[in-house]
Amino acid sequence: MALISVALGRLSQSVLLLFAMSLIGFIGIHSIGNPVFNIVNIETATPDDIQRATIALGLDQPVWRQYALFLDNVVHGNFGTSYIYHQPALALVMSKLPATLELACVAMLVAAPAGTGVGLLAGRRKGGLFDRTALRSSVFALSIPSFWLSMMLILLGAILTGWFPSGGRGATASFMGLEWSVLTKDGLWHMILPALALAIPNIALIARLSRSGTIEVESLDFTRFCRAKGLSPRRILFRHTLPNISVPIMTIIGLQFGGMLAFAVVVESIFSWPGVGKLLIDSIQLLDRPVVMATLTFISVAFIALNAFVDLFHAVLDPRVRLAS
Repeated sequence: MALISVALGRLSQSVLLLFAMSLIGFIGIHSIGNPVFNIVNIETATPDDIQRATIALGLDQPVWRQYALFLDNVVHGNFGTSYIYHQPALALVMSKLPATLELACVAMLVAAPAGTGVGLLAGRRKGGLFDRTALRSSVFALSIPSFWLSMMLILLGAILTGWFPSGGRGATASFMGLEWSVLTKDGLWHMILPALALAIPNIALIARLSRSGTIEVESLDFTRFCRAKGLSPRRILFRHTLPNISVPIMTIIGLQFGGMLAFAVVVESIFSWPGVGKLLIDSIQLLDRPVVMATLTFISVAFIALNAFVDLFHAVLDPRVRLAS
């Protein structure tokens, strides 16, 4: 019952968050310009042409009525048709999802083991040269903006050395009706730099969390008892320390993966990676309101769903979370 209570609480919070997001996003995108001027030919269009286009798009209605119609359409799974691409907005977003999903997955597959390994070794050697180096490097990696990191990776990896492509998705292969870069050598080569741009800050974050957890567990009585029994440091580290710090690590991995899906906008734009984030930026610039709202809604649902899953996963593993709720 406690777990059901946690799930119901997260569900109600999610609905409220989605409503707030949609309202803020709708008002925001309606306040930055008139999309009609991006659709009609301004040089040849007459005021009557502009008026007809405005009425055809439903933009002559009050904002509150437009929002009410938007909510009604969303309930029926309809986000409207893109003003620019002339495709259903949600279908357009879903067509860009594989690019974002595979980029986030590859980045997290790099960040999770690397960050955990660095944190374990740094915590095990607290105060040593490796620990001090890892701490300073993690502070630097967490402090630099993602756009600067992306440009430095392009400068070093593409321009100065020529080892990697500077942008684009490369060749793709079809699987289950979708195009994937991870299935081709050229696609993987194009993915290395943007994946590193997403992975490096997460390596630093996971490493700091793993380090602090390792130091805490290493100071507990049961760890000292294991040493007294003559267990090797390697066995203690991987058979006892790592399982005890796995819950917070899994929690932060889930949250950061959701963040990659939601906030990879800058990285995708700089590397011209044709994912959901780049679609959002392009649609905002073109004032393509249906696509903007479909993208924001998808990102919000994905982020909230991953956060809820992490909360429930934590509640399953740790009964204290269920009791606190």
